[in-house]
Amino acid sequence: MKKKKINIVINIFVILVVLSIVLYFSLKDDYENIINSIFNMDIRFFILAVILFCFYRILVGVSNYNLVRANGEKISIFKAIQISFIILFFNGVTPFAGGGQPMQIYYLHNEKIGVTKATNITLQNFIVYQISLILVGIFALLDNYFFGLFPNNSLIKRLVILGFVINLLVLVVTYILSFGKKTNRFICNRGISLLARLKFIKNPKDVRNKLNTYLNKFHSNAVLLKKKKGIVILNIFVNILGIVVLYIVPYAVFKGLNVNDVNVLESVVSTAYVMTIGSFVPIPGGTGGIEYGFIFFYGHLVKGSILNAAMLVWRFITYYLGIIFGALALACYRKKERK
Repeated sequence: MKKKKINIVINIFVILVVLSIVLYFSLKDDYENIINSIFNMDIRFFILAVILFCFYRILVGVSNYNLVRANGEKISIFKAIQISFIILFFNGVTPFAGGGQPMQIYYLHNEKIGVTKATNITLQNFIVYQISLILVGIFALLDNYFFGLFPNNSLIKRLVILGFVINLLVLVVTYILSFGKKTNRFICNRGISLLARLKFIKNPKDVRNKLNTYLNKFHSNAVLLKKKKGIVILNIFVNILGIVVLYIVPYAVFKGLNVNDVNVLESVVSTAYVMTIGSFVPIPGGTGGIEYGFIFFYGHLVKGSILNAAMLVWRFITYYLGIIFGALALACYRKKERK
């Protein structure tokens, strides 16, 4: 646990360093106009943008709540939403948002849900979210293909398509982990045999038996998701709604800055492309890549210092404020007591 805290501190330090670089390049050419635009922003639209972002996390919590209940476990809707914000914190301070899922398992276990089932619920939730993300991504690709929102740029086009393919591959791998019983058993048994030959495992037969017992239990829980297609469809809808709400946040920010050159559809499509580009950056929060993506894609719709102002406000709401909300949710969390 101590090592994990040290890693978080290091990651936060990296975020602050990169943030300083981003702020320098964002503000250096027109500092006064950018700052004036931010401070003169219509507070009503700023609050609306914050509400939209929070609503997105609430919907993520609702999705988690639905899957916990579908797996025969109990959790309050408030706790599910609270864990959703806690996950936001750990996603924000780890590279590639890799800390969220392990912590989701940990906090679901704190709610007296077995580790095996908590792992299943987390993977199920990830699968449903990835399906939703891919569906929104397909919509964004088709919209740009037919209506030409962005000029043809071979490098950016390749990055976007590559990001889409990576998301698809992540979905396939996660699906195999959840439902590929024979594949998982083959990989695990081969791995145990290799570790035994390297003298890392003394009793491979015992380890293999324990692991096979765990896999049987794991896959029997995973099959529950296939049987409850209604919950899957409902959660895909909930997650698509959440993603769209998140992608509308830039629209609210631009309106608050008195910019009317971006409509809701353009906001959804542009942000989908921005998030795809940002997924390649190995720095926590995709810092640097996300900001570049925002300036590049929204730069085809908005010009001048107001674009940098919008990027800074949007980034503050959807990332830095998200980390703050997540830290507050973490500080207020109370472990479920045993009866």
